[in-house]
Amino acid sequence: MNMTSKKEGQSLVSVRGLSKSFGAHQVLRNIDLDVHEGEVVALLGSSGSGKTTLLRCINLLEMPDYGEIEIAGNPIFKCSGEGQTRSSISQKQVNALRSRVGMVFQHFNLFPHMSVLGNVMEGPRTVLKEKPAENRERALDYLAKVGMSDFAERRPDRLSGGQKQRVSIARALNMRPKVMLFDEPTSALDPELVGEVLETMMTLAKEGMTMIVVTHELGFALEVADRVVFLNEGCVEADGPPGDVLLHPENERVQSFVNRFHATAELMRPLLQES
Repeated sequence: MNMTSKKEGQSLVSVRGLSKSFGAHQVLRNIDLDVHEGEVVALLGSSGSGKTTLLRCINLLEMPDYGEIEIAGNPIFKCSGEGQTRSSISQKQVNALRSRVGMVFQHFNLFPHMSVLGNVMEGPRTVLKEKPAENRERALDYLAKVGMSDFAERRPDRLSGGQKQRVSIARALNMRPKVMLFDEPTSALDPELVGEVLETMMTLAKEGMTMIVVTHELGFALEVADRVVFLNEGCVEADGPPGDVLLHPENERVQSFVNRFHATAELMRPLLQES
């Protein structure tokens, strides 16, 4: 299935025929994806469906086997098939790519020996070779944006999970990316901390940040995403507006996935009311 955006114009992220295997297990199977500037795309699917691998291939944290990837019109990977020469970019170009493609991980990945401010400043310092004064000023601006100004001098071990994730978002933003990739950013959080991270992401979406979000938060997908793309066993089972895909699923696999989440919510409701 071709995941073509409903928006017009050149794709900011373009993926064609992307395939990836780990040993004998094929995780991605001939994936096509277009994401346009200002679009928010939610990637849904069961565990093992290939969502995280797709994200990691887009910024070359994982090297695809076959396919093509372009970011902002710049080719970063191309391999037409087995036995064909891979055309990929140098490590210097990879670093430049990652300054345009921010990534927020499930488990924060903050440097424990650095302060919050130091974590946010580290990318521009080491990759962009930015002047310290400019870097610090903008890092403080992004910490303010995510509501973490008062914690600039704290170490990560003195923060809650939600606070760590907001610092991770500020760190990615400080590289001034063209697109943000989120890999299940709320899955490692206690339930009461999920809202503060989702609120930050909603603000970014309203401001026009291009985002690809792997998530199980169906409410976020419905309210914020322009498109929902559902992966199953490395293939695209559905692609379309959130209301169509999630509220009126035509695909049997998508319907089963959505119904399972609704059933879990119904089972949990009495327990939550008692607590």
